[in-house]
Amino acid sequence: LKRGVFSSWRRPRLHGPSPRCVVDMRRAVLKGSAACGATAAGVAYYQRLPRTYGDHRTEWSESVPSRFYRNWLAPVIMKTDAETAHVTTLAAAQVLQALRLLGEPSWTGSTPLDWLLRPAASASTPPGPSIRQELFGGRLCFETPFGIAAGFDKNADLVPLYRLGTLPGLGFCEVGSVSALPSDGNPKPRCFRIVEDEVVVNRMGLNNIGSLAIAEKLKGFEVLGTATKPIPEAPPRAPIGINITKTHSPLIMGDEAVEDFATSFTRLVPYADYMVLNISCPNTAEGKTFEDRETLQGLLARIAEARGKVVSSSPPPPIFVKLSPPMDNEQGRAQLKELVEVARASGTVDGFVVSNTAGDRDMPLSKEGREESDKIGRGGLSGRPLRARSTAAIKEVYRLTGGEMPIIGVGGVDSPEAAYEKIRAGASLVQVYTGLVYRGPFLFSDMHTGLRRLLERDGFKSVSEAVGVDVALAR
Repeated sequence: LKRGVFSSWRRPRLHGPSPRCVVDMRRAVLKGSAACGATAAGVAYYQRLPRTYGDHRTEWSESVPSRFYRNWLAPVIMKTDAETAHVTTLAAAQVLQALRLLGEPSWTGSTPLDWLLRPAASASTPPGPSIRQELFGGRLCFETPFGIAAGFDKNADLVPLYRLGTLPGLGFCEVGSVSALPSDGNPKPRCFRIVEDEVVVNRMGLNNIGSLAIAEKLKGFEVLGTATKPIPEAPPRAPIGINITKTHSPLIMGDEAVEDFATSFTRLVPYADYMVLNISCPNTAEGKTFEDRETLQGLLARIAEARGKVVSSSPPPPIFVKLSPPMDNEQGRAQLKELVEVARASGTVDGFVVSNTAGDRDMPLSKEGREESDKIGRGGLSGRPLRARSTAAIKEVYRLTGGEMPIIGVGGVDSPEAAYEKIRAGASLVQVYTGLVYRGPFLFSDMHTGLRRLLERDGFKSVSEAVGVDVALAR
């Protein structure tokens, strides 16, 4: 009895969870890990399945996911600071990208279970007119003419996501703008929305990590292949353009500014399917651009020299020049004509991106929108009010080049109708940025279906037949 009474008093007590509790915790961790692993494998598997697009004759003009975004997600996002929402979107996309890369043998290496876990990536052929575009004699192929404009992914964080065709309807992407030196950009706040007019005003100040760091990042992505340098037995990759600009510093001027451009070009052109010279950004620290005859001539001559030294492939990646949206008047058209003539005479430029954001406010804004714009102050304006002005600039550039140089149209694209308008004005491809803010990522899928419907309505068998039909060319 004595031993029984005092035995528990003498035995030292063990602190912490009981052995049974430890076992239960281990089981929970294992179950959670298994569930996360299965989810990741399932997402990666799903993203490799063939893309199917709805019949343009029966599909809604706005898909269910787009309606959900516009009616439920967008109102919440609009209450968040614009730059915070942008950073959060990039972080979420990087998670999606990491899951997609789990299903990519060229990234992780092959496994004995590839036949089960990694179905052969493929794409179905949608009904109706073809919206596939081939430019520069077939050197660049775009499964759709829809892309993401520069400014969304400044540091090329999501290149695998674009190349592997993860977003339905997306045909290409342009990363940047990238400068030779890293830049933190302008002080915050520096990005604003005018919701009434579906506008974004930014004065970001060309913030990016610099061309050297981005070149290292792109080098690591080379294992996936590119549009112009495919890897054996892999599906075609979506083209990626790299947009370069001058470093955000008023101390870099004149010849130093030209060398700054050339440095970025030399570092990045080996990893690009096409290059874009951003000569028209309205958010430079000194408030000046390269949209001047003499300075543009000097820049293009230096870029031609750099391309001859660096690019060993034949032919080299095409070079585009990004222009600002001029006023739709005689003075604006004269300025545009001068720049186009300089670019064509250089023999360096292969196409144009039209147009950049607008630094002025000479466009149709609502009363509330104009009041909000006045409060915001300076910055580049993009969105729906820019649509007509950029389309007029596209028509003028198409007319000036005789339709011989490809144009990437950007500015106010937020629907199939807006994209089709720019294609008929002379754009071979169109880009979206602000439209994604207000319409969501499924906008590309909606434009895929909607463009086929519009092409069939007007009797076109392919999108290439519709390019420039609204422009009368001198014969």
